Amino acid sequence: MRVAKADLQDIWMAQTQDEANAALDFLNETCGVKYEKAAAKLVKDREELPTFYDFPAEHFKHISKTQPE
Repeated sequence: MRVAKADLQDIWMAQTQDEANAALDFLNETCGVKYEKAAAKLVKDREELPTFYDFPAEHFKHISKTQPE
């Protein structure tokens, strides 16, 4: 589980959409069998998940948080 958590963090902490996609591919390869349903949902929503990369990089720290500042 700890490995999967770190792999998930690699997705949402990526600096570019390409890095996020590579991290998602890695997560799917390494944890997809054990966490099949979770991996399937991430892969299904692959296009929508990194939408914040459409915004300028200086906004990432505000967009990617769940808590308002």
